[in-house]
Amino acid sequence: MELSENQGGTAALRLKKRLQIRLNNVIACILMIACVTGSVASTGPETRESSYAIFARGFRVGELKTVCSLVPATGKKILKFESATRVNANLVFYSYSLVGKEEALVGNDGAFQYKHTAKENKSSLQVEGKLENGLFQFEVSEKGSRRTVAIERKKYDYTTMECPEVAMKKPGEKMSLRVLDLENLEVLTRSYRYVRNEEVDVDGVRLMCKVIDFEDSHKKCRRWIKADDLGVVIARQDGSGKNGSYSLRMTKLNAA
Repeated sequence: MELSENQGGTAALRLKKRLQIRLNNVIACILMIACVTGSVASTGPETRESSYAIFARGFRVGELKTVCSLVPATGKKILKFESATRVNANLVFYSYSLVGKEEALVGNDGAFQYKHTAKENKSSLQVEGKLENGLFQFEVSEKGSRRTVAIERKKYDYTTMECPEVAMKKPGEKMSLRVLDLENLEVLTRSYRYVRNEEVDVDGVRLMCKVIDFEDSHKKCRRWIKADDLGVVIARQDGSGKNGSYSLRMTKLNAA
């Protein structure tokens, strides 16, 4: 059966919208790839660089690079997290691009400074936040408008820049935490389940990881994680739901 020109255009538009939703779901998760736990300690390398490949709908659509490092000469144990994301999907019926950057400073009590910039197709976003006097205040610039969001520290346990699930002890364990979602700038309840232990191959190196499922009102993901001297290595992350699925795979891990 052949489609008419109008029918073909409608079908392509529907497929385009479905792919855009899937890619947006991918971005929502990968821009929040965390590298730290709720506490900071290091006796080994002072910098970790990680590279990832991003897959959506069976296609490799982008790359993510992260750097996690100790901040020197502060008198305190502070980690700096940086990430750069590039997505470029050029298909016959659809073109999508995104360039995003994140920076955060994290201490023993969690993230206290945050910056996020992104350009998605022709739209831009900038978020800057700082935790002071028990209040995490964010300045948001999006689509030509500005707004301020303030969230009390006492209302959340962790932020999405942290990875508290690494402290879970054994498969089958469950927990729920109040998490400050730095993508949506809201506090939500995130549920975790320790599934099993599993080896993951990263560039010829075998990493024994905890496999953790987590879910909240915006995301449903599975992570393969491993603790190290700088916090947490996320070797793989998969997400799925009514709008499709994605996979984030680590391709290289360097520590110095």
